Amino acid sequence: MLRQFAAIAAASLGLAACSLLPNHSLDYRQAEVLPPMTLPDNMAFLGAQALYVVPDQQDRLTGPRKGEEGFEAPEPPQLLALSTAQNEATGGEAAPPPPGKDTTPILGKDGSGYPIIMMPVSYAWAWERVTQALTQTDLRVTDRNRDQGLFYLTVPEHYRLSPPQAKLKLSHTTNGVQVTVLKGEGAELAAKDSSLAILEQIQDKLLANARRQAPAGQ
Repeated sequence: MLRQFAAIAAASLGLAACSLLPNHSLDYRQAEVLPPMTLPDNMAFLGAQALYVVPDQQDRLTGPRKGEEGFEAPEPPQLLALSTAQNEATGGEAAPPPPGKDTTPILGKDGSGYPIIMMPVSYAWAWERVTQALTQTDLRVTDRNRDQGLFYLTVPEHYRLSPPQAKLKLSHTTNGVQVTVLKGEGAELAAKDSSLAILEQIQDKLLANARRQAPAGQ
């Protein structure tokens, strides 16, 4: 009985202590507004759309409002997956991007300086376009795995990749689909110079195909 009483008393003291802690959940409203980040001339942000839109300075809330106890985080957006039946009904083809959306593939570098291609489109659209581009290069596709986003390649000697096998990897990101070059074995990135030469070939075909498929007048 004494043990039960002690446990109840300890829990009550714990709750009381929690209620005495200050609530800082609204302190973010006092944060200083900083100027946008600037980048070197040879670098660029991928994706101009901010994940969370920040209101203009005059529209921002300052300080807690009357009767407000704290900040409640909004619920994440709900994602709808296309069912197998729906996908088969559309022939399994990738739906084109909305009109006016910039889908230009960008050749850049990741945080470690490795070359990448960013494609601001859906995964299905990127897979279709990269498949088409690869058939127009001197890179030979020996196998592919769409679920894992992998193309298995044999590359000519002038790409200076030893051994002459590589994997092209398509990955989902918040800005679209990222294309990187991996070594033929394992998950290690291929040498930067060889990766750059391979991705330059692919991007050149992606851009050429986009120009040919663009409606007249664009």
